[in-house]
Amino acid sequence: MAHNIEIKNGKASIAYAGQTPWHKLGQKLNEAFDAKTALKQGGLDFTVEKVGIKTNDGGAIPNRFALRRTDNKNVLGIVTDFYQPLQNRDAFGFFDGVFGKGKARYEVAGVLGKGEKVWLLAQLPGEFTVGREDLIGKWLLLTNGHDTNEPVRAKFTPIRVVCQNTLTAALRSTESEVRVQHIGNVTGKLEIAGKLLKQAGIYFSEMQTVFSGFLKFPLKEKSLRQYITRVVAGDAAKFDELSNISRRHVENIERMHETGRGHDIKGVRGSLWGAYNAVTEFVDHERAENVGFLLTGRGAEIKQRAFNVAQDLILKAN
Repeated sequence: MAHNIEIKNGKASIAYAGQTPWHKLGQKLNEAFDAKTALKQGGLDFTVEKVGIKTNDGGAIPNRFALRRTDNKNVLGIVTDFYQPLQNRDAFGFFDGVFGKGKARYEVAGVLGKGEKVWLLAQLPGEFTVGREDLIGKWLLLTNGHDTNEPVRAKFTPIRVVCQNTLTAALRSTESEVRVQHIGNVTGKLEIAGKLLKQAGIYFSEMQTVFSGFLKFPLKEKSLRQYITRVVAGDAAKFDELSNISRRHVENIERMHETGRGHDIKGVRGSLWGAYNAVTEFVDHERAENVGFLLTGRGAEIKQRAFNVAQDLILKAN
């Protein structure tokens, strides 16, 4: 089950509006939905609890608790007394606070594994363009981990409308992600995080400026290969010294630069913007091995590296 989406009673725990996901699972809804619908249709309408742990002979284990679902008793992790669960309904309440009551615009909601992680993706009002034609949507992604390893994360996410590529881009000068650990007053901290996230306009304004710089930066064939090689294998890597697998990755990204979605938009092909988008398409469409890869794992790392290397090229050219 490469997608890692929870299958409960034969039903995938994911709801979405709009474009059908690559794995073709879940409940397709006609339009963006509210929190109540997200909980029910996305399979997130469960709660978690902390319960004491005992040894085989009945002795209590101090300061260790099992975090388990109340509906099916599945254990999601082992936590300490300091750990404070955040229920899914409260995570949705955070989004409602950002958008305003009754104005949430959820596009995707789902559950990974046995419920260890849930995620929500919502569209923010407005869009911006890179150049005259390349349209970028503004999104907010929330993930909540029901185990010991994952904090609550809320981050801005630009998405290229022409192909739905997620343009991971954590700027050095603007905070694009807020993290809240499951310690203390978690819901109170989320209220503070919500105030920070209302500054989305600052982030996306700066993002538009950076992406426009990518569009104005030309990349010849040799420079294109050097850029992609750095992204795939590191700053000191040389194409001729790469493994066969890495070479294929570089060549696939080069192909996407020439023929991928949106390559025919004026000014995209032959620019750093086109190369950066080729990397994101490779990650989002060719390497869609599982949802976790796309949300927070290796995929996000590759796309962030593509962004960082692109910024470095511009910095050195100025």
